[in-house]
Amino acid sequence: MYMTTVVGAGPSGLAAAKRVQERGWETAVIEEHPKVGDPVACTGLISVSGVKDLGIRKEAEEVLMNEIRGAQIFSPSHEMIEVKRSETVAYVVDRGGFDRVLARTAVEAGVELKLNTRLIDIRGETLFVEHKGRGELIKSRVIVGADGVNSRTRKIIGIETTAKDYVHAYQMDVKGRFDPRYVQLYFGDYSKGFFAWVVPENEERARVGLASTSGNIRKDFNLFVQEKNISGEFCDMCSSLIPVGEPFRSIVKDNVLLTGDAAFQTKATSGGGIILGMLAGRIAGDSIDAHFKNNLPLKNYERNLEPINKELRLHWKIRQFMNSLSNEQMDAMFRKMGRAKVGEFLAQAGDMDRPSRFIGKLMLKPSLWRLFPEAVKFITT
Repeated sequence: MYMTTVVGAGPSGLAAAKRVQERGWETAVIEEHPKVGDPVACTGLISVSGVKDLGIRKEAEEVLMNEIRGAQIFSPSHEMIEVKRSETVAYVVDRGGFDRVLARTAVEAGVELKLNTRLIDIRGETLFVEHKGRGELIKSRVIVGADGVNSRTRKIIGIETTAKDYVHAYQMDVKGRFDPRYVQLYFGDYSKGFFAWVVPENEERARVGLASTSGNIRKDFNLFVQEKNISGEFCDMCSSLIPVGEPFRSIVKDNVLLTGDAAFQTKATSGGGIILGMLAGRIAGDSIDAHFKNNLPLKNYERNLEPINKELRLHWKIRQFMNSLSNEQMDAMFRKMGRAKVGEFLAQAGDMDRPSRFIGKLMLKPSLWRLFPEAVKFITT
C-alpha cells in the first residue's frame, strides 16, 4: 500500500511525487516506458525566471544546451518584432535528460520508480497495471494522473476532450547555421491555429518544428522549411499533440487528481508546460499532504491552483485572440506593434510563463494599449 501513486514520470508528476515523499508519505511513480524521458515530445525551452521560482537551476544546468537572449517573431508577410535582452531569458535543455535528472532527484528523496508499468484501470484504491506484459495490482490511497496529453487517468475519471482542444506538432533536429542567441517564431498558413519555430541548440544545430490544426502536419512542415529555405541534415523527429484548450476547472474525483498536460496545465500561447506544470505538481503534493495530515478534502487542490489557472486562462485568451485574426489583420497588428516599439516593451516587461505581469504593466501605458483596444478587450474580459 502506497500513500500516493503518480501515473507518469514527466516533470509535473515527478514534482508531485517528490513533494509528497518529502512530506513523509510513501510514494511511487509508474512509467509505461522502459526509460524516463523517452520518447521526447517537447522542444525543451524553459524560462530562467521559472527555473529560479522552482529552485532547479542545478538540475537545468546539468542538461543545459544553449542560453537564449530573445526572440524574433514574424507575421505571415514577414513583419518582424524583435524581443532581445542583454542577459539570458531562457534555457534550451536536453528534454529527455531533464526528465531523467528530475527522476533521479525524486528517487534520491525516497520515491519508488516503476518502469515498464502501464495503467489499465483504477477502482477505488486499486490500480490495475501491466508490468512487462503481466497484470499486477497496486494499492494506493491517492492517485495522481500525470500521464500526459493522452492521459489514461483523465479518461478513467470521465473527462472528455475533442479535436479542437489540441494542435498537432511536428519537429526535427536540423544541422545547419543558426544564431544561437534567438528563438524564431513564424505565423503563417503552414501553421494554422499556432506557429512554427526554430530553437537553436548551438550555431550548427536547431530544433525546427511547427504545430497546426490543418490535419496534414508533415505537408505543413515541408512547406515551412521550403519557404524559409531551411536546409541541412534533418535528424531525429518527434510528433505529438499539444493541449491548447482552457485548463480544466474540475480535476479531482474521489481519490484521483490530475496534473500537468493531463490537466491541460499547458500554455496555449506556446505549448510549453514544464514550468507551470511543475509548479502545479508541487501544489498537488502540498494538497495531498494537507489531506493526509489534516483530513482536508483533496478538492482543495483545485482552489489552490487558482494562481496558476489565472495565468493559464490568460494564455488561452491570448491564443483565442491570435486565432481570431486573418493573415492581413495579423500583418497590420505587427506593423502597429513595430511603430509602437512593442518589442522593446516586451523585452523589459514580458514573462514567458506569467502573462498577467505583462498585461498589468501594459495597462499602465495608455500609449500602448490604446493602439490595440480589440486585443485588450478580448484578453481582459
